Amino acid sequence: MPYPVQRYARVLNRFCVATKAFTKDEIEKILDLEDLQKFQKGAVGAGTGKGQVNKKTRDSEVMWIMHDQTSDWLYQKFSSLVSAVNYDHFMYDVDGFENFQYTVYKSKDKQHYDWHVDASNLSTPFERKISATIVLTDPSKYEGGEFECVLNGRVDEPFLAKPELGDVIFFDSKMPHRVRPVTSGIRKSLVAWVMGKNTW
Repeated sequence: MPYPVQRYARVLNRFCVATKAFTKDEIEKILDLEDLQKFQKGAVGAGTGKGQVNKKTRDSEVMWIMHDQTSDWLYQKFSSLVSAVNYDHFMYDVDGFENFQYTVYKSKDKQHYDWHVDASNLSTPFERKISATIVLTDPSKYEGGEFECVLNGRVDEPFLAKPELGDVIFFDSKMPHRVRPVTSGIRKSLVAWVMGKNTW
C-alpha cells in the first residue's frame, strides 16, 4: 500500500465574488425574462414552488426561469462559470443546478430575507452544495438590501456586501446568510443552487 498523502494542499474558503461576470447587455437580457413568468410570494422551505409563506422571515416576490430556447444562453454561461468557480474555491462533487429563481425585493414593505441556509437534511438523491446570487440591480438604485453571510463559523463577523451590477456571489449552501431589508428602491437578483449527490 502506498504511503498516504493529503489529497489537497490548500484550504478552500468556499466563498467568492465573481466580479462583473455578466455584462450590462446580458443583465438586460435577463431582465427581459421578467415579463415571461408570473411572480409569486417567496416561501420558506426547499424545492421549486414549495414551502410556506412567512413574511416575518422572508418577504419578496419570486418567479422561476426554466431552461428553454430563450434562457439557454444563460444556462450555458452559468454552467461554465460554476465549473471554473468550483475548481478554484470549492472542489465539490457537483452534477448540475436547479432552475433559476428571479427575486425582487421592494422598499414599500421593506422586503427582506432573514438568516437561513439553503441546504437541507432531507433524504433526497441530490442536495444543494453551492449557492449563487447574480446581481441584477446597480447598488446605487436602492438602499439597504445588503447581502450578509457567515463565513467559517464567524457568527459575530459576517461578511457584508452590496455587490456591483453583474457580480455573482458564490457560497457554501450550508452557510447562514440573509438579505437585509430594502429601504429605498428595488433590488433584483437571480439565485441558483448547484446540486450534488446527497451525503447526509
